[in-house]
Amino acid sequence: MPAKAVEVTTNGDFQSGLTGWTSYTTANGTIAENPSMPGAPQPQSASVVSFNTTGSGASNALFLNAGKINGPYNSLPQEGGGVFQTFTTAGGLATFSADIALLYTRTSGTFSLGLMSVLLDGVVMDTFDFGAVSSGPATLRNTLDFTTNLTSGQHTLSLQATRLFAPARGVTSQYFDNVSLDVTAPVPEPSTWAMLILGFVGVGFVAYRRRRGATLAA
Repeated sequence: MPAKAVEVTTNGDFQSGLTGWTSYTTANGTIAENPSMPGAPQPQSASVVSFNTTGSGASNALFLNAGKINGPYNSLPQEGGGVFQTFTTAGGLATFSADIALLYTRTSGTFSLGLMSVLLDGVVMDTFDFGAVSSGPATLRNTLDFTTNLTSGQHTLSLQATRLFAPARGVTSQYFDNVSLDVTAPVPEPSTWAMLILGFVGVGFVAYRRRRGATLAA
């Protein structure tokens, strides 16, 4: 029987809003449409909006307005945040994919539009830096993907956007859509199946001999 891939993410297309996902920020990060600025903290949560992330039509997508709260700006580390969810798996080969996009609304150029990443158990598995644009408005698109072997148990998947600068409302925003992580359990080799079958036959034969011996002794 061929191995079957099992989808382990919940609501990866964001059709149910943020159901299954939890917002988070980095130590000096902000992600909300109305960003936190120095001395002006704001409630920080990702949101879901309709956006053409793939270029083939609008659909629900994760919206982030990532950046730093406090300076220094234009220097590392990048700050922001995103969303995460925890899942349980029996283990196997994990394959991830997601569509990502970035919207810049100003007519002049800018630096550091955003670094978008996917993390597994806190480790960056893939990332894309949208860099800078010389002029706008601009919509930039790409994808994130990775393949890795997962152990059985609980794991955490995170979608993250970060920047070197403080964000402003309605200027630069990052989007995730069509997020998928499926896990394919390993399939035993034919020789392994043969050994298992022989083992079952052997156990059955021993049980039969024992029952027969007990009958003759009675």
